[in-house]
Amino acid sequence: MKGLTLPNASAGIRMYLQGENPATGELPDVAEVLGDTQIWADACAQIFFSLGVCMGVMTSYASYNPRDKPIIKNAFIISLGNCSLSFFAGFAVFSVVGYLNGLGHPVASRTSSIGLAFIAYPSAIETLPGANFWSLLLSLTLFMLGIDSAFSFVEAASTVIYDTPTGKKSPRMLTALILCSIGAVMSVIFCFNWGFTFFDVIDHYLAVYLMLLLGLFQAFAISWVYEAGEVMEKHGKGPVLVLTFSYWIPLVLGGIVGFASIPTMNVNWVFCVLLIVSTICGSIVSLCMSKLSFKEWYFQIALSGVRKIARSMTKLSKKPGDPRAWWEGIFESWWGLSIKYFIPWALWWLLVMSARNDLVAPYGGYNVFWQWIGFLFPLAGILSFFVPLLVCTRREDFGPEVDEAFEEEVRANPNNQVSPATELTKQNA
Repeated sequence: MKGLTLPNASAGIRMYLQGENPATGELPDVAEVLGDTQIWADACAQIFFSLGVCMGVMTSYASYNPRDKPIIKNAFIISLGNCSLSFFAGFAVFSVVGYLNGLGHPVASRTSSIGLAFIAYPSAIETLPGANFWSLLLSLTLFMLGIDSAFSFVEAASTVIYDTPTGKKSPRMLTALILCSIGAVMSVIFCFNWGFTFFDVIDHYLAVYLMLLLGLFQAFAISWVYEAGEVMEKHGKGPVLVLTFSYWIPLVLGGIVGFASIPTMNVNWVFCVLLIVSTICGSIVSLCMSKLSFKEWYFQIALSGVRKIARSMTKLSKKPGDPRAWWEGIFESWWGLSIKYFIPWALWWLLVMSARNDLVAPYGGYNVFWQWIGFLFPLAGILSFFVPLLVCTRREDFGPEVDEAFEEEVRANPNNQVSPATELTKQNA
């Protein structure tokens, strides 16, 4: 409210909604802006962070929900609520940016990354009447934002620790205390005179590279690894491998060529077309090799892995005994195709283009030393992802009670009668 009443606030709003250049008043070329892969990568990293995607936060919170919680409804509520609040906050931020531009303040251009909250906004507050009050309000806001994020990250880590046999022996409060103490000690390094540079570099490399890589790995595991063995046993290796290679080989090679190409060459659309053509050809060959009808091939091979998860989400989002609704098939196809075919391509291409941009123009103009320091952190995160993957030898399957929730006849039966297959699973367990 205060920001909107400041002089020149309307210019900041136009800058926010239209991208107007505050110096010249010119509007940007929309096609050029949308073609900038770095903007998409930064936006993707931001929404990953604000929603807690690929960080274990939502997985940890969801583990406390009842088994039949309407997951689809909750996901839309959380996403829309988060994005709506972010959009609303933009007016508060850019109204102040417009005010700074009107003053001709030297930090008015610091509107990206952490410079906005820690440089531009405090500088604007210093010029307002009652600056001490507004400074206190900003400090409390940043503190609440920080402590709220800390709650989520600590909960994500402590839940994983508590699920282990060793972790169950320790009180939850002690686990949280140890995690918070480690975080506090490690954060001291940001208080040195070079701490802001260190923080900015780590924030960029972790948010862009590690988050995108984790999203890519999770999408690959869910859609291309999960259930792959069972599908191969039933329909043979050929149909599955042909579809897999026809998608991933051009995707990976296209990313490598795109990374190595001259920055001024726009090869994105070429490899997008090649990927689509290769996937369609591979799908046709896979369909012919499987000797299935198109509908059977589509559900059992093309959507293998993701369909079972999508189906379980739709069933758990209904009341027991409800008939199949019109939206279920639409959601299952949309979610399955997105996770298996669209999201891996989008994340991989954003990752490759971000790496190329940082190689051509080092992030923030910082020295190469800081670039390597920033790169080490996502590298450590990737190693921490793969080491447990290689060390773990015990397979963890769904328990009988979870299988019941996934059984079509159980969800459709208001009396909760257990199918013979589920009963056999219980006896074997």
